[in-house]
Amino acid sequence: MSMSPEHVTKKRRSSGISIIGMSWLTMTLGLFFATLAGEFVSTIGVAEWMVHLIQAVVIISIVLPVLFVIRRHFHMKSILLPLTGKSIIHLLFGALFATSLAFIGLAIASMNNWITITEWHFSAEFLLAVALNSCIAFLYEALPEELSMRGMVYDGLRSRLRLPVFFAYVTQIILFLLVPMSVSLLQELVGMDAGNRITLDYMILLLTYGITLQLLRSLTGSLWASIGFHIAYLEVARFVVMPGDRPALLSYTAQDNGLAEIFILYMMIIFVGGIILAVLNAWRWWRIHKS
Repeated sequence: MSMSPEHVTKKRRSSGISIIGMSWLTMTLGLFFATLAGEFVSTIGVAEWMVHLIQAVVIISIVLPVLFVIRRHFHMKSILLPLTGKSIIHLLFGALFATSLAFIGLAIASMNNWITITEWHFSAEFLLAVALNSCIAFLYEALPEELSMRGMVYDGLRSRLRLPVFFAYVTQIILFLLVPMSVSLLQELVGMDAGNRITLDYMILLLTYGITLQLLRSLTGSLWASIGFHIAYLEVARFVVMPGDRPALLSYTAQDNGLAEIFILYMMIIFVGGIILAVLNAWRWWRIHKS
């Protein structure tokens, strides 16, 4: 006996809500337990890089298995695995796109004397630090977030709930913003210090960052591109613009405190990058519908 169209629609919507809810919850709990593990091991004097590695192992051990079970149970098509030659090209394209925007921003800021580069530092120590941090960033931040939010959640919104692109974007971004808010709430409930202070500036950053990553995924049809962009953004922030105690690519002085961060990280990589991607997506949409 075949099911009626109404029953099929109801079942599809039910599966969509389940996919979205479980994927979001998995990412949220994975991030929370990773921060909890990091808090615990940091109290026993473990090196900072080891703390981050342990956090990466915890979150990836939670998020990846659960998402693959969800994918298999609901018969969702994989858009991430396996890693093919085309996937590597997408990964490198995303990383190169973010890095190019960063160095264009660096050149503009330098030419306008907003910053003054005093010295370049390119060494084996710098390369090793970037390589190690990139691996941890891939496991702890880029892979679980992209696979869950811009992968499973977005696909659930589009393929199961059949939301139009605009509404799927808005809903995914709202759910993305709710992840750090929920993690901060859970941290407070167990007596931890919140890792990130949920301020208006932070929310605006996450909002625009999430949109840019989703636009890149839409343009390429691959999560590997957004993963590459995600990792490159983090490495530019940590080893070029705001290195702190890490080995830095360069030393610079800025006219105003925070100018380099705002202009290079936000204006150039996220805002200008988002505009370029929005235009390319619109052009692609126009070409498809014209033909």
